Amino acid sequence: MKILVIGSGAIGSVTAGILATNEFDVEIACKNESIAQKINNKGLRFSIRKRHFNISVKAYGSIDDTPGNYNYVLLATKSFDMLEPTREVMKKLSPEGLIVSMQDGFCEEELSLIAGSDRIVGAMVGWGATLNPDGSAVMTSGGDMMIGKLNGKDDHRLDNLQYLLGTIASTSVVGNINEHIFSKLVVNSCVTTLGAISGLSIGSLITNTNLRNIFLKVIEEAIEVANALKINIPEYSNQINYYNLISGNSLYNRIRKHLTIRVFGIKYRNVKSSILQSLERGEQTEIDYLNGFLVKKAKETGIDIPVNEKLVKMVHEIEDGKRDIGYKNLDEILLTMQ
Repeated sequence: MKILVIGSGAIGSVTAGILATNEFDVEIACKNESIAQKINNKGLRFSIRKRHFNISVKAYGSIDDTPGNYNYVLLATKSFDMLEPTREVMKKLSPEGLIVSMQDGFCEEELSLIAGSDRIVGAMVGWGATLNPDGSAVMTSGGDMMIGKLNGKDDHRLDNLQYLLGTIASTSVVGNINEHIFSKLVVNSCVTTLGAISGLSIGSLITNTNLRNIFLKVIEEAIEVANALKINIPEYSNQINYYNLISGNSLYNRIRKHLTIRVFGIKYRNVKSSILQSLERGEQTEIDYLNGFLVKKAKETGIDIPVNEKLVKMVHEIEDGKRDIGYKNLDEILLTMQ
């Protein structure tokens, strides 16, 4: 198997590094030549559970420079940067090659318009990673992976893909990958976005009753969208059943809801929102593929989801320098819910 990882950020670096460590034929396409030269000269540096690696991986400064004939292309760019690389890599695929979308958010629809649904594999990446200031990558949390074709059909090409991704994390082939991607999107639309506008860690967010109420409202609106799209949202990471979480309004159920969020959040209490990290670096965020996707589908189906709309608007205002990150943004969301 010949593999190309597109993107040398946190997810791309850890992915390429682990595959190379396991002696797969893997190369990496970077955003520019200077990043590629750094990897070629100094190796690909990443850490897993405090174990540090420096692996030799052939890196290229552009997709056009790569030799091609790849069986699998693992697309690990930011969501807003995924379309042009997908167009460029089409000529680099082997005749039966597949492109695997490893982004957060719902990206597969747009990718399939470029590559065709038979070429695109959806992936729900349950593990997390971040970049250190020195450019090394760190796997920050464990988790399973799920892969599948967008049409739900079985495909023999998924067997080898499952095998190679299984060296990174436990990987399963599912027939309903769209539902699992949607399930992760709901979590990110709560945790990642609220952390971004407030500047708070996940641990700080889950300790506040009002903020947990916002979590619940984001989930309620996401379920409205899922129902309109006829998507049944599966339990996320064997930890959150969204339908059970929002059901009931008795005192017992309110206590149960808040306790569930607190228990779930303990695992990620020290995690810093990826969107927050982008905002702090003055970079564009992936909000349009998270809460923004929900808002887009809500408008298409005639549903009003004001809290998610407000969250998208806030993140864009922070991107444009028209709003500061801070707790007061959460107070505005609470006003939206009244």
